[in-house]
Amino acid sequence: MTVEENYYLEEFKKEVRELIANYMLTDGFPQDWEEHYQNKKRLGELLDIGKYKCDGEYDFYQYATKNK
Repeated sequence: MTVEENYYLEEFKKEVRELIANYMLTDGFPQDWEEHYQNKKRLGELLDIGKYKCDGEYDFYQYATKNK
């Protein structure tokens, strides 16, 4: 891996960590619903997550280790 590739990988990991932390921080708090949705949207876009056909929401569950 080149120095440049390593830099971009580290920046990507940093952004993913931040987005997940922000998403989890706003989870379950109705007053932060819009912020929670925006965090989910940014994370879905960054990770190129597919969307459900029925409602256009990001389908994170398709990547779950174990579906419930």
